[in-house]
Amino acid sequence: MCAQSIRVEKIGTRDRFEDYARLPFEIYSGRDAWWPPDIHNEIDLLAGRASIAAHLDLCPFCVWRDGKLVARVSAVVNYRYNEHWHEKLGQLIHFEALPGEDEAAVALLEEAVNWLAQRGMKAARSGFAAFLDYPYAIDNYAELPSFLLRGNPDCYHRYFKNAQFLTEKGQVDYTAALTPPILERYHQMIEAARQSGAEIRSWREHGYLAAIDVWTDVTNSAFSRHWGWNPVSREEVRPMLLPLAGTLVADLSIIAVLDGNPVGAVFSVPDLSGMLAKVRLGMRLKPERGGGTRGALINIGVLEPARSRGIARAMAARSFETMAQHRMRYAGYTLVLDDNWPSRRTAESLGARVTSNFVTYRRDF
Repeated sequence: MCAQSIRVEKIGTRDRFEDYARLPFEIYSGRDAWWPPDIHNEIDLLAGRASIAAHLDLCPFCVWRDGKLVARVSAVVNYRYNEHWHEKLGQLIHFEALPGEDEAAVALLEEAVNWLAQRGMKAARSGFAAFLDYPYAIDNYAELPSFLLRGNPDCYHRYFKNAQFLTEKGQVDYTAALTPPILERYHQMIEAARQSGAEIRSWREHGYLAAIDVWTDVTNSAFSRHWGWNPVSREEVRPMLLPLAGTLVADLSIIAVLDGNPVGAVFSVPDLSGMLAKVRLGMRLKPERGGGTRGALINIGVLEPARSRGIARAMAARSFETMAQHRMRYAGYTLVLDDNWPSRRTAESLGARVTSNFVTYRRDF
């Protein structure tokens, strides 16, 4: 497709995949701190080598202006998602674009939407797909976002709106300060759950490999009707989480057991900013943002029969308590849908407050 100096192309070679995966470095390298992509894993996904690719029909697009790559996106038909929800929803993942590229970004999104429509999809979503995509920031643009979350430029919202997308869902990221009074509250939450018969264990205590499988099974069940989620398999989760067995993930992630049966699971990570974020030399991150002082609870789920017994609070409290024992001063509670009031109430009971906001976009055809 050509429009003036704009050229949109489907890509399919190793060199083009490399260009695609490296575009974020041009967009974000001027920032004081940002999370770079895993280029190797991204290329494996584009090339169809990732285990999740078996469930996808994926087509990556790039757009050039005057020979310069200025934006990218991948159009995806996620068969597993559509079978689970009985929908015909396409997804646009990995969207990135340079500032000031309104025309190119809209042309790119239009081409990707057309590709989805040709495959029978009735709508496109961008900004939420299990293990594939995360929502778009609508505040704190100059700050390092929580691990896994976007810190996109503010112009992305204009790009999507000009491409006829609307805001489908809002999400919030919470942060709790791990102060002595809050930690005492956590201790009480954990004890209350134990007195009601629940065992609150770390993944290390439960057995790390067994805990991975518990997390997969509990999450699939607890999230079965959670907006945006689709089931995942043990076979694809194990390779992602097994390499973390020797890290603090094993101590911060939690399993809840009732009557000998797992009923809840939490996946949490320590502060990874020192290991994975790109931080400008001499730059000191705010302690509530990183720099070794902010852990994050990424996912929490409780089976329906075990809900309303304080188990979610107790698991999160145990995770946050362990973060404090390892000198983390803040804990993230990430990511919660605006209208998921049970999870939002859990976050607030833990002393957490909303610190960042995100959105997911949709376009019906």
